[in-house]
Amino acid sequence: MVERFERSWQLNAVLSAASRPLRLWFRPRVFGLEQVPTDQPVVYVAKHPRTFLYLETVLLGLVTFWEGKHRPFRTMEKRNTSIHSTPGLAWFRRHAQSIEATEEAALATLALGESVLVFPGGSRDLYGPADAVDWHGRRQFARFAARARVPVVPLAMAGADGQHPWRLPLGRTRSLWLPLLPLPVSIDFWFGAPIAPPAGSDGPGIARLAATAEAEVRALLVRAAGKRRALLGDGAERVRDP
Repeated sequence: MVERFERSWQLNAVLSAASRPLRLWFRPRVFGLEQVPTDQPVVYVAKHPRTFLYLETVLLGLVTFWEGKHRPFRTMEKRNTSIHSTPGLAWFRRHAQSIEATEEAALATLALGESVLVFPGGSRDLYGPADAVDWHGRRQFARFAARARVPVVPLAMAGADGQHPWRLPLGRTRSLWLPLLPLPVSIDFWFGAPIAPPAGSDGPGIARLAATAEAEVRALLVRAAGKRRALLGDGAERVRDP
């Protein structure tokens, strides 16, 4: 059972205290958020960063709904991974109000009027090259978006792969990302135009939606990388939304 996102005083206290340090550390910039509807939930799809996957999603929540006007989102994740037994990170994971990575949990969340955040590439993107996506065959997000009749919003979190650039394998299923404290890289959130779900949940329509979303995320990552290179070349420290 999925319960509605709770703005508890504990969570509010944590986010209020963390907001300024996170912004100073990662200097987030936002592009295209005005395209995302505020009157209905959406399915955000993004590349899984090569990292522990916590701070950038907290920042995303801050800029979209905690300090903005968009619907709250719930991050979909696998349960009982090595992260869940890591001191500190395990506590954060339990209190981040994520949901299990199942279609049933996603549909229940969307039915409550809340959005979901999906990383279709999973471990392929986590352990793959930086700023590259590989979602071939991963269509679950397109199926539940079609069943819930909600749009899919492509999302690129440019710079997130630079937080922990080195990985130390610890056996078959565990890894240690280094450095333990994320590097102070700037993180840019790029939102693509919403993609309408197909009229039905037929196979071809689902396949087209999944392929289109993957291509859009890839294009956003390329566009974001070009903008970041231009900034470095110009020696600029700040950027305005184009």
